[in-house]
Amino acid sequence: MTSLSTPRALDEKRAFSVSSEKRALGEPRGRLRLHVSRPTKGTTVVKMNGEVDLGTAPRLWEMLDQRLHGSGTTVIVNLSELDFFGVTGIRALERAQLLADETGTDLFIFAGECRSARRLLGLCEGGCLKVL
Repeated sequence: MTSLSTPRALDEKRAFSVSSEKRALGEPRGRLRLHVSRPTKGTTVVKMNGEVDLGTAPRLWEMLDQRLHGSGTTVIVNLSELDFFGVTGIRALERAQLLADETGTDLFIFAGECRSARRLLGLCEGGCLKVL
C-alpha cells in the first residue's frame, strides 16, 4: 500500500486534482448566450440566456470588460432570462463594478425573475453593486 507521504503518491494525488479541475472548468453545465444592444446613445444593455457558472462566467467577464472599456456611460446587465446564476457570476459582476468605477461608467444589475440571481444579489445588498 502506498503512503500519501511519498513524493510519487503526492504527485499522483495532485495530477488527479488538476485533471478534475480542468474537466470541471472545460465542461460548463449549460450554455451562455450573450446579446448586446444600445437602446439610447451612451447606454449599453448586456442581456443573457442560459447559465452563469464556473464554466461560463469568464465569457460574461470578457463581455463586460469590453463594454466597460467602450465609450458608453451606462452599462445595464440584464440577468432576467438566465436559468441559473452562480457565485462565480457575482465575482464577475464585482470585478466589472471595480472597472466601471475606474472608467467612470455607471453599471447597473437587473436580476428580474432569475431566482438564483435575486438570492445572490440580495446577499450583496448594501455592497458595491448597484441592483435595479
